[in-house]
Amino acid sequence: MHEIAVRSEVIQKEEALLAAAEPRPRTQKEDYKSGARINPLVPTIFHEDWWLEAATGGQFEVIEVVTGGRIVGRLPFHKTKRFGLEFIRMPELTYFLGPAIDEGEGSSNTRFLKRLQITRELLERLPRVSWQYVKCHSGVTEVIAFQSLGFRTYVQFTHELPPHPVNVLWREIRNKTRNVIRRAEERFSVTELSDPFEFLRFYERNLKLAGQINCLDGTLCRNILSASLDRRRGRILAARDKKNQIVAANVCVWDEISTFYLMSTRSLDSGNGAISLLIWEAIKESALRGLIFDFAGLGNKGSILLYSGFGARVCGRYAALRARPMARMIYELKCLAAPENCFY
Repeated sequence: MHEIAVRSEVIQKEEALLAAAEPRPRTQKEDYKSGARINPLVPTIFHEDWWLEAATGGQFEVIEVVTGGRIVGRLPFHKTKRFGLEFIRMPELTYFLGPAIDEGEGSSNTRFLKRLQITRELLERLPRVSWQYVKCHSGVTEVIAFQSLGFRTYVQFTHELPPHPVNVLWREIRNKTRNVIRRAEERFSVTELSDPFEFLRFYERNLKLAGQINCLDGTLCRNILSASLDRRRGRILAARDKKNQIVAANVCVWDEISTFYLMSTRSLDSGNGAISLLIWEAIKESALRGLIFDFAGLGNKGSILLYSGFGARVCGRYAALRARPMARMIYELKCLAAPENCFY
């Protein structure tokens, strides 16, 4: 009875915070897309110039399609060189990109044909490099234009939570996950980190202790985190034990539609509760902002169970690949040496 009463008080406080928060949360993703403040040519934080500048060290380009003096399509891309070959790849920590299109008004069929034509024009202007890989944002609802130009297309997955009231989100979490969070609340306190260097040092240390290689570019990661914090478009949360030592931390960034779960790390002796607690704190903040919480992919098999425990729904994202024979052969040889990660 005591636990129920305490939980009731917590929910009442969360509901009071939600009532005072602006903007009010909405439950349909389409509501955000139709909002006047959403620019269809910059549909995600990953499409913004400042993000691309940080994620590529300024080495990005943007293709545009103009009709009647108006920009109707944009496609940012990042070109790199490896093994003497040129690649178009996803920039560092950039989970979604792809064509951004403003097809205007008209019937559904008219708008589809416009999207198809604009997408084709954008793709036809890409440099003819050895490897072209694009993971598309949720606004890309068909990939026929990619297929017609010789791209192989795939479906990747992410989990999403709509910005429901906090008490509703809590009820939708699995009982096991709720219990994990409750126990973690007793063991850890949650604080905010303002120094991206502190987070990245902790991240790199945990990888080293786990015997794993850090595949991220440290300089680009610092640029991204610093730029996000400076613009108040990102937040780093840390779980601290009774000795005030950090045992886990995560990074989330957001735009006008979604909060994206960007990075997370934990010490080997933290237990799984610390990460679940931080995710829950990030979900609550996202809901108070009126934003969808996007787990930004799956990462690995363990993530599927972890993310689904929060009651998130599975959503598809299209990915497209076009490769010349030499680049494909190098890729296949790499897969022979190490298992392919199918969740990216």
